Amino acid sequence: MEKKMLREVVKYLKLDKVKIDNDKDTVAVEAKGKRTSGFVCGTLALVRTFGPHLEGATHLEKTLAHSWLTYFSTRLFHCASLEALGSCLHHINKELENRAFLCGFTLTIADVVLFLTLHPFVTTWSFMHKEQHQNLSRWFKTVQNDGRFSATHSPV
Repeated sequence: MEKKMLREVVKYLKLDKVKIDNDKDTVAVEAKGKRTSGFVCGTLALVRTFGPHLEGATHLEKTLAHSWLTYFSTRLFHCASLEALGSCLHHINKELENRAFLCGFTLTIADVVLFLTLHPFVTTWSFMHKEQHQNLSRWFKTVQNDGRFSATHSPV
């Protein structure tokens, strides 16, 4: 899942000449002659090089973005059951209760990765399922208005 998400991030950032492969038991990213191992470090390296505004504007936003990427890599990407996925969705929904975006008031790489991860699932949700995750549904409506998403992804 990490390799797939890194490829999606590369597409979102509209990059070329980025190599993504496996390095022992983890994913590795190579861009501009620099090789970085691991999903979180690789994603942050891409953002810092090609889209620094997505890392966050303040130290708090940067820390939250890093924390969310770690959560996705360790929990969300490895849900082995619907119950585990439901638990992750419940947590994310609760965190979005008083926020427009995961890390504050602007779109960050954490929002990009979450959107790219969940979009295929959320497009199949019934009205009832969307009501169960109201904050996440609201967040999806907000994030999908980003020009890069609206051009490439169907509305939720």
